[in-house]
Amino acid sequence: MPSGVHGDGLQGATKTPKAKSRLHTGTRFRKTIPDVRAAPPPRWHKGSARQRCGPQRWERGRRIGRWQRPGPPFFSGQAGGERQDRKRGGPVARKFRGSEEVKVDSKGRMSIPARFRRVFEAGDPDWSPAERTHIVIVYGPADWKRLEIYTVAATERIDAEIDQLPRATFQRQWLETLMNGHATDAEIDTEGRLVLPQKLRDKIGLQNEAFLTSKGDYIEVWSPDNYSEASGSLQDFMSQYPPDFDPRSFLGQPIAPEQGKV
Repeated sequence: MPSGVHGDGLQGATKTPKAKSRLHTGTRFRKTIPDVRAAPPPRWHKGSARQRCGPQRWERGRRIGRWQRPGPPFFSGQAGGERQDRKRGGPVARKFRGSEEVKVDSKGRMSIPARFRRVFEAGDPDWSPAERTHIVIVYGPADWKRLEIYTVAATERIDAEIDQLPRATFQRQWLETLMNGHATDAEIDTEGRLVLPQKLRDKIGLQNEAFLTSKGDYIEVWSPDNYSEASGSLQDFMSQYPPDFDPRSFLGQPIAPEQGKV
């Protein structure tokens, strides 16, 4: 055996390096993840309980029925801007409350208090936060020294009562003249201001200030001086009763026209 050669003669020879094994990156063992998408709304069968619940819409993956839809502030669920009575199911009109004195600028603009605006908005079936509020101003005959401002819903109720009267009667003609002939449409802007025309301001003697007082389903606009004078007759009527008399006792009792005249 030649010197320097041992065994198989490969001693001292350089070994060929083995190729490094690689991780299999194919798709054979790859787990397929399905595309997750929102499921479409179910199709209810005609006549089913779900279908009878009324129109429904889908929003952000959940079903919103008609009973869950948000309504305008301070009223819900009744056409004509009336609040729904949940116990009895009938419409309940919102009432005006309180009195306040407001400023009137040279252009006839005056700010309507927020608590009054909420009622006017509730009584306007077409109202939205970005739109003006529709109202009706009744200025009455020439001897009136006040303005009466109604909601749209209130005038519709009064018109419905007038329509029940016979057409040929003077009573119906009188009411139609008052509520339609001596009235005008107006708007409260998005900033809560009402602009009174010059002829209406002159009619009631309105200058720099106006006195607003609630009358249930409408409010009255007075010049402060005229209101003090007009309220005197009411004070005379009230003085006929003792100081501790409760006027709520009038409720439920028939009142003759001449007895209730102020």
